[in-house]
Order: sequence, then structure tokens, then C-alpha cells
Amino acid sequence: MLPSSLKSIYQQYKADTDYVATWLATTAKAHGYTNDAPGSNNPPAKSGRKGKARKAVKATHQPQPSNSATKVPYVIRIRDFEPMASYVANIDSISVLDHFVVALERVIWVRKTFSDRLAASGAYTSPASDDRHSFFVGVLEKVGDYLKPLMNAGVFNVGESSKAAAKKSEGPLKNMFDILAVYTPSETFLNAPDVAVPKSTTEVKYTAEQDDTWEHAVFALVSLLDDYDRLSKEIKSLWIRYSTDSLDLAAVSVATNMAFELARSMEDEMKSLLDKHGGAANLVTSYFVELCRASGIDAEDKELPSDPYNMEAYGLAKHCLANGIILLSSYATSNSGDIIVNNYNGKFGWYDEALGASGETNRAKWNQDSTAFFEIIPDLHFLSSNMGRGARIEDELIRGIAALLKGPKGAVPLWLALTAQTYLDILQFLGANCARGFSQMQQESLKIKKAMLSVPASSSERDAVLGVATKWDKDPIWICRQQMILLDMLPGTNPPAFKFLRRSPTHCGLLIHNMRVRFHISGVRYSAPSGGLMCTTQLYHALRHEKLLPDQVVWEDLETFWKMQGNPAFFVGDPPTTREGYFRNYCLSIGMSASNWASAKRKGKGKVNVNTANRRNINSTDGANDEMPDSIKLSPAGLIDKLALEIHAEAPMITFDYFTMHNTAWTFLKELKEKFTRIHGVEFLQYIPQEDRLPFVVGYTFSTAAGRKDLKDEDNAEPVDSFINAAAELLCGFLIKGQRRVLKDRSKTKVEPEELANQEFKDYNPWRMDKLMAEVRKMSRTMGGLDTGAGGQNCPVQ
Repeated sequence: MLPSSLKSIYQQYKADTDYVATWLATTAKAHGYTNDAPGSNNPPAKSGRKGKARKAVKATHQPQPSNSATKVPYVIRIRDFEPMASYVANIDSISVLDHFVVALERVIWVRKTFSDRLAASGAYTSPASDDRHSFFVGVLEKVGDYLKPLMNAGVFNVGESSKAAAKKSEGPLKNMFDILAVYTPSETFLNAPDVAVPKSTTEVKYTAEQDDTWEHAVFALVSLLDDYDRLSKEIKSLWIRYSTDSLDLAAVSVATNMAFELARSMEDEMKSLLDKHGGAANLVTSYFVELCRASGIDAEDKELPSDPYNMEAYGLAKHCLANGIILLSSYATSNSGDIIVNNYNGKFGWYDEALGASGETNRAKWNQDSTAFFEIIPDLHFLSSNMGRGARIEDELIRGIAALLKGPKGAVPLWLALTAQTYLDILQFLGANCARGFSQMQQESLKIKKAMLSVPASSSERDAVLGVATKWDKDPIWICRQQMILLDMLPGTNPPAFKFLRRSPTHCGLLIHNMRVRFHISGVRYSAPSGGLMCTTQLYHALRHEKLLPDQVVWEDLETFWKMQGNPAFFVGDPPTTREGYFRNYCLSIGMSASNWASAKRKGKGKVNVNTANRRNINSTDGANDEMPDSIKLSPAGLIDKLALEIHAEAPMITFDYFTMHNTAWTFLKELKEKFTRIHGVEFLQYIPQEDRLPFVVGYTFSTAAGRKDLKDEDNAEPVDSFINAAAELLCGFLIKGQRRVLKDRSKTKVEPEELANQEFKDYNPWRMDKLMAEVRKMSRTMGGLDTGAGGQNCPVQ
């Protein structure tokens, strides 16, 4: 179950009504109330039944416990609220919880005020709907009257919400949102402890009878629009911070996509209610017309026949997401699901990137919306189809388009309209800089590919990284369109390659995040098993602590790696400070007995026994933390902001080049082995018989420096400084020659495409272009040549 702070406004409203129902039912039944009580005002002492008779009656009317772990839902009828409240009011030992008072009075105030605002707007409501509403509010008011003597006064304070709702206002939609502000979580609420819902003595879950009238559906719709408005404002804030380089593109994109997922879940909560009134799209259309009427605008008074509505109402249409619904519905109804590869024909003009969101008139703004939408929707259609299966990265917009085109024509979900509108808002906000995200995605790909040049071609982790880094080296949409144009299956000319990515900064950010996560996970898998980085870090720590390295000779890359991983990745307990400690820590962390290093006992006995399961391990992260502390409460908008900040903060960790760091450390260990062989002679090779045992050279360094042959005190020998001194001398020279900050410098250096021009990478072909071309040719034979789409000459895409 979601924490209360993350619930949508409608969920919070339902939680209020359910809380009232639950408290009344559990309190009344706990004190002997039965549904057939002879009088609503009868207190328990005057119930007329005693002993076994009373128990028998209770047993026949109370729901029986369920054997299932899930509680059985039990709907409390609204008309039953009053007799239960009357019964409870006559129980002397009862005190009403403040949380109950807030829930009751908040529901009454919101429903009454909302109904008054709806009536004032001139919206039509049926007499039956009015009667149901009046009955509902009237019952709750009577409940309040009965329990008033038991309630603390002044618990529910409407405050600013009441003042805002009383104003004549800044617009009809804003008026409705002001009413719902009582469900906006304040700082006090977010920091307060959770209030426990009354628990029933049975396995019954009480819920209040739900209203399904048109007015209640409009209330649910407006609450959803209010939630969406808050999410939209947070998304706008994120992209403003991106434009000023305060937030990373990947962080903003993942958070934006998460906002769409939250929006979808919010609509799902009330889908059954909205569907009873023709669905969200139909309800929005009706509500939009009523909003126009309340604002003195005739929605049908169009200046041009092709206008979707009176352009004077553009702002209202945008705020209630009618624009997104109109555009999505237009494409879904005019294009056959069989026509997967198509192209915008310029019927409505072309989107002006330089103009962006700076259109001065409503018509100019609508033209920017419609042209940008129809230029991108064919690409979204392709990526949402089987032909776009190579993408693998699906944002909520692509996923939503797929469901829309497979579902009933015109049934546009409201969350998808929000997603489409947000796409347009982001594109227009960035204006002429809309392609910046694509440039950043290309640079990320180039950096990762360059890092792979030093990784053996046989590495499976290298393949995994290049599989995602090369995914968009070719534009599959452009290639398919070009083939269809050559086969006379599409008219016109092909738009420039990569137009989809140039116009889709959110998708580019998701691609960047996916590349980084794969680069990070594969890098850890590549570097961790050998133990080379772990042992090199231990040696570096020992040499620094022994003052064997000059203060100015710092291995910055390794220290960055060490700081990210933390001491537990390298040390058992606190970092050791003695030569004996270095040796013992090494043995414990690599998972072997210290006795393996007794040279007198080791001769001719083969490999050192290493228990890899007990080694210290390099930690990895998949991006943002999976869980947040239970004590942290966030609103949906706050969660989006928190997610963006987390991913932004973790970017340095998941972009750290473990591949190069490992290779650098491994190179040093090779040189150290060669140096020790020169000092000790070829006999030294018995301790490192093969290359995968290179980390043992660090163990040999520690064992000789500690004078250890075994863990037993009597097996001590004289410490030998020559090997640890030789290690310090070698490392000092290794770093001075240029290995101190390779990764740090590389992260700040731009990679030019020319640097990789002559590099040949395996053709990973994630889009299966051969299969795509075969499908295009098959369509050509089936269609018999040129086709203009299901909409013919009236369709903006062909």
C-alpha cells in the first residue's frame, strides 16, 4: 500500500470516506450495534438482549473471519452512517479521534464547495445526480451533528483553501483546484507520524458505498487534473534546472518518465468510474465545453472549419488536456494499425524550432503543437510496433502509443494526453536547443566506445556494453522509410536521419541512463572477480601509511575508486596500520589462510587455496536507490524531485570507468611481478604461477614485510624491506609517468567522432536490419506499391 503522502487527491478523498465508514462500523459493532437495532438512538444498555441471546444476534450479523490473508471487503451503505453515528453518540465511554473529525469535515466541505462551484459554472447536472449528492452530504452532516458533543472543536481548519475557494477567481479550472488544496500535503503533514486506521476484530475491510453519478465522476476528473497539474509543474522545474546545467539529462529524463507512470496509476484508480460516463476522453470533452461556457466562450464558434475548437479557448483546452486528446485521437482514428512506417506530409505546416514556445497568439501556439506532434508521431508509431522491437528502451509515451493503436479507436487515456502534452511543452521550452540532448547522447556513446578499445575483444562484458552504446549508430526509422520510398510505398521525401532523437530529449536521457548502467554493471563484473583492484588498493594504502610514497605522488583515480567503494570493500574492520595488519587483512579479504604464504611449506605444493566466495567484493549500483527510509514522506511531485536528485548524485559512480581502472591496476601488478622476479630470481614465479594469480604479488609483499611464514608466533621470521620498498619505487615511477589521473582527465575531454572513425566494432545489429528490410519488402508485395494511408488525402501522415 502506498504511504498516504503519495496517494492521489482522489485516493485521499476515498480514504477519508472509508475512514469515516470504518471508524463508525468498528466502533458501533464493538459496543453491540447490529443492523436490525430497533431504534437508531438506542444505546447498548437498552438493546433488549442480554447474555447468550445478545451474542447469538451479534454472531448472525457480523461478517465472519476469512481464512484468507486478504481481508474481505464489506461495503457500508451511506444510509447506514446515520444510525451508527446515533448509536455511538449514546456510548459514554467513546471519544472521537481528531483524525475522524478531519476526515468527516473535509469530505463535507470539499463535496459541498465543489458542487456549488460546479452549479455556478452553469454545468448541467441531472436531478438524480443532484439528489444523490444532497443525500450523501446530508447524511455526513447528520453524522457530524450526532457526534459533535464528542468531538474537539476547530480540528479541521480550511484556512487558505476556504479563502481561495471564496474568490471570484482566476478561471473556472483554477477555482476547482483551489477547493482540492485541502488535500495538498503540508510540511506539517509530511513530517507527522502516520495515523493508524481503526482495526476491525474480524477479517473484514470496510469501505464506504461509492457514488457513480456524473457529478462524482467530474469531481474525480478534476482531482486527477489537479494531480497532473502538480506533476507538470515539477516536471517543468526539472527541465529548467537541466537547461541551466543544474541537473543531468539522464536524471531529469528518468524522473519525467516516472511522473508519467505515476499519472497512469492515478487514472487507473478511477478508470471504472470514468468509463461509466464514456471514458476519460469523453468526460474531458464535455467538461471542456462547460468550462468554456463558464468563461463566456462558445467552444464551437470556430474561425476556420479545420479548427478543433474556438481558438480563444486554447488555454482551457491545454490545461484540461483536451489538446493532447484531440491530437492523439486524430492520429489513432485516421491511421490503420497495419501502416507502421509512414511519414508526415506537411499538411499543417512544419514545426519551428527557433520559435519554440514563443508563439504570440493562440493559433500560433496550436500550430506549433500540432505540427510538432504530427512530425514525431510516425516515429513513435514505428518504435511502438514490432518493427521497433530492437529499441528495447520504451518510455511511457512509446508504450502508451502502442496501447492506443491496439485499443478501441479514440479511447485516449488521460495520462497519455498528459504525456503527449508534456513532450510538446519540453520540446518548445528548449526551443532551438532541443537537439542538445541528442548531442549529449552521442557524446556519451563515443566516450563509452572509446573506453572499450582497451578491453579484449573476447570479453562478454565488452559485448554487453557495445550492444547498447552502438544501438543508435544507425537510424532504423530513416532506413525503413528510405527503402519504402525507393519501392514507391511512400510519397515525398525522407526527413533527415535521427530527427526522432533530435526532437526527443527525454528519450535521449533514458538512452544515456541505460548506457551508463550497463557500462557500470559490466565494468564491475569485468574487474571484481580477479581481486586485482582490491589488492592494489590495499597495497596503495600500505605504502602511503608507511610514508614510502612522496606526498605529491597521489593516485587520484584509485582514490576516487576507493572513496566510492568505501573501506569495507577492501578492509576487514578499520584500515590496518601495521605490517602485520596489512598481511592479516589481505589474507582475510582474499579468502585464504595466512599459512599459505609460509614459503618453507609452500615449495612444490601447487596453487594457493583461494576461497573466492569469501573475498571482499566491489559494490555496484543500478542507478537510483531502490528504497527510501520509511521515515521519509514525499508527495508525488516531491518523489519525482527526489528521484532526479538521487540519479544526478549517482552519475559519477555509474560513469566511473572500472574497465580502465582494472586494466591500469593489472598492468601495475604485471610490472611488480617482473620486478620481484628480477630481485628474487625465477624461483619467485612459483608464487605466481599464472597471470590470473597476479594479486598474490601483493600478498607476497605484505608477508615478507611482516616477516610472516604462518599465523603462529613461533613461525615468525625477520621482516624483509626489499620487496615493499621495491613496490613503492615502482608505483611512484608508474604514477609519475602519467597514470595518476587518467580517468579524471578523460571524463572532462570531449571525444570527437574522428577518433573512432577507423575503429571497427563488431556489428551488433540490435535492430535486426536484415529482418526489417525483409518485412518492408513483404509489405511492398502485399500493398502493391504506393499507399497514402487509411486517411487518404485528408490524413496528415502517409
